[in-house]
Amino acid sequence: MIIHSQFARKDQLQKYVQYKLIPSFFTEHTFLFADAHLANRGKQQAYFMSPMRAAIDLGLRPTNHTDYGVAPIDQMVTIWTAVNRLSRTGELIGPDQRISPLEGLKAITINAAYQYGEENSKGSLEPGKFADLVILDKDPLKVDPMTIKDIKVVETIKEGKTIYKAN
Repeated sequence: MIIHSQFARKDQLQKYVQYKLIPSFFTEHTFLFADAHLANRGKQQAYFMSPMRAAIDLGLRPTNHTDYGVAPIDQMVTIWTAVNRLSRTGELIGPDQRISPLEGLKAITINAAYQYGEENSKGSLEPGKFADLVILDKDPLKVDPMTIKDIKVVETIKEGKTIYKAN
């Protein structure tokens, strides 16, 4: 796996395919730092940062992570940044690299389990797998993509037992 594949080029993504590498992107970076990258690196490089769409289109199974210390851990924000790709100033950063909400969910669930070799026990809800899941107050596949970041966790279930429940 390649952590922080922020500025992987298209030719490098082809090598990822060749060598069966899994990119782990940090799309929150497009929100937090794209404006600085536009000024320092230019539009071409800034617009291709964390190129999830290109990776998926090549048949890769990318993941998407947070970088605690740089950004709070909030998976709904992680999905929101991958789907919408906006900078802090509202500029659309690499519109051709946006992904669907379903692809955003897969990047933090089934693809993440695959990345760690745990796809037989985690990542999706199937008989024989751990019942690790969250219940959300809204369906990220059905809301306006701009509101995905506002979705709240109502309950967290780990191995079939509730470990968190919102008041």
